[in-house]
Amino acid sequence: MSAAGGSVSRWGQEQRQAARRGVWRWLLAHLGLNPAARRADARAAACDAGAEGERRTAALLAPLEAAGWWVFHDRAIPGAARANADHVLISPSGRVFLVDSKLWSARYPVHGEGGGLWHGRVDRSRSLAAVRYEAELIETALEVPVQPVIAVHNADVAAGGFTVGDVVVLPAGRLVDALAGNGGHGSRAAAGRLARRAAAVLPPY
Repeated sequence: MSAAGGSVSRWGQEQRQAARRGVWRWLLAHLGLNPAARRADARAAACDAGAEGERRTAALLAPLEAAGWWVFHDRAIPGAARANADHVLISPSGRVFLVDSKLWSARYPVHGEGGGLWHGRVDRSRSLAAVRYEAELIETALEVPVQPVIAVHNADVAAGGFTVGDVVVLPAGRLVDALAGNGGHGSRAAAGRLARRAAAVLPPY
């Protein structure tokens, strides 16, 4: 099982290194005169925040693993060249969840409006589209329904959680209780077979 946040953290570091490749680029970056390095640093900082969010979510999910859930972190998705699944969970009864971790500033609340997702005045609807797309691809790979969930760290989430269409948006602190209460009812043996399939078709990213 791959470590949570590993791939996004590596990608950010690669961006930093690429912008400083060669003595001249490194020197300009050191002097603050390399715009490409500044852009790469901004992308890498966003990656670092994303990786930290994934690590925090992974820590929260540990009790579910102890309770018999299958939890897969940072997995490749068939049909998606660049996208990865932050956390794929299979309950002991066979219900499948895709959890996307977000570490957003506590200065602004998260709310839904007009079918979109907002963080203060920032439109985060691309996050909705991304998690829906990833869930659809995983559904195709596993041939079972997949519930997409966005887990938000730091920022307040309106009403303690809400849905936008088929996507559940929750404060990270409520994630485990919400999942545990919606594990479904089914055969553990069938869930085990599904987990083995997930391990095979969703390899580490």
